Parts: sequence; structure tokens; C-alpha cells
Amino acid sequence: MEVIHSWSAPRSLSTSLMYSFSQRNDIEVLDEPLYANFLRVSGFDRPYKGQLLSNMESDGNKVVKDIIYGPGNNKYRFCKHISKQRVFGLHEDLMMKGKHFILIRNPLDILKSFDKVVPPSLIELGLAELVSIHSELSEIGKPPPVIDAAELQKDPEVFELFGDA
Repeated sequence: MEVIHSWSAPRSLSTSLMYSFSQRNDIEVLDEPLYANFLRVSGFDRPYKGQLLSNMESDGNKVVKDIIYGPGNNKYRFCKHISKQRVFGLHEDLMMKGKHFILIRNPLDILKSFDKVVPPSLIELGLAELVSIHSELSEIGKPPPVIDAAELQKDPEVFELFGDA
């Protein structure tokens, strides 16, 4: 199974993109598989934190090994990640394996949308983490494609990420 990782800041239209991928018969999607680990490690509070931690695996290394890179029945697995959820100490396979791309959105659009949910902060927005992810992948010889959400909205058919995926 080929794993495709989408990295973005919150409110970057990544959920819409994930739903588009989920329409394919040869792909399964994972929606923020590292979220419970992020909440456990970071100490960030959310009204639904207890429920989420009881329903999702919160050990990030187990998520990487057993869920993201675990066995599956489809040709592809699409993982929608929010950049801030990539915390220190996760198994190196997360970045070394699979195919990665970065979905970006104009920060002003992110701020307007995010402010309706939670007050924005540097950590919550994860923009520095996107730069870090890009740098790390580039350093290991896997520079990720960077896709502008606005361009993707205008013409989704023009984007071909990885051959037939």
C-alpha cells in the first residue's frame, strides 16, 4: 500500500481535499491520525478531548507503525495531517516513508476562518511547522510538492501529484 501524506495548516481546505480522495475506490483515508497524540503530548485543551482520547490511539509511534503504515486492503492510503500534530519524538518512518505534499492557503484566509473557531496563535496555526516539514523532507531528498489551495479550487484537474495517485 502506498501512503500519501497531506500536510497543511488548519482551515486550509484539507478536509475537502480528503473527501475528494475518499471518492476513489482504490484509496482509504485517515483524518488526522496523529491528533490524539498531539493533544496528549501538547496539553492543549479541547471540549471533546476526553472523547477523542478514548476513541483514538494516542501513542504517536503506534499510530505511525500500526495505523499509518499498517496493513490495508487498498492500493493507497491518504493521511490528512495538520502540521502542528507532527510533534517531536515520532518514529522516523513518518517522514522517511510514503509520499508527501504540502497544501498551503493564504495566511489571511486561514486567520479569518480560524478566528471563528479558536483564537489564532503561532502554535495553533502551524505555519512554522509547515516550513520545518518542507525543510526536513528536502534535506532527506524528498522535496514535497507544494499546492496552493486557491489554485486547486480553481482547477482541480490540473494537479497530478504522484503519477496515477
